[in-house]
Amino acid sequence: MKRSMLLITALLAMGSASQLLPCYVYSETGPLVKGKTDQFQVKLFVEIIHRRCPLSIEETCLEAEGLEIEKRGEWERTEDGVYRLDLVVSLTGNEKGKICVIRKCPKHGLQKDVLEITRP
Repeated sequence: MKRSMLLITALLAMGSASQLLPCYVYSETGPLVKGKTDQFQVKLFVEIIHRRCPLSIEETCLEAEGLEIEKRGEWERTEDGVYRLDLVVSLTGNEKGKICVIRKCPKHGLQKDVLEITRP
């Protein structure tokens, strides 16, 4: 009896913990921009885990470190709960840079994801 209660409690706790992360953020590095040897494409993806997120995708902030964002597109919904932002970036010296994706949700708090970007 104690073992089954402990198992149920553990499963409920794991289910609750999995709901704590409001978004999953990832990126893809694309090819060099035609005619430019120092600029390349980056696609940022934000997958919103919670169905009714009170924070709109446009309120997502980006901070760049070691690279410069040359061109920023508009957020585009690619599928249910998944959004894509197309960027053109150039590295400022090193072979690596970072983009910090910040979402400040009033319901679930601050989420800050740092994505390492390397030249293709």
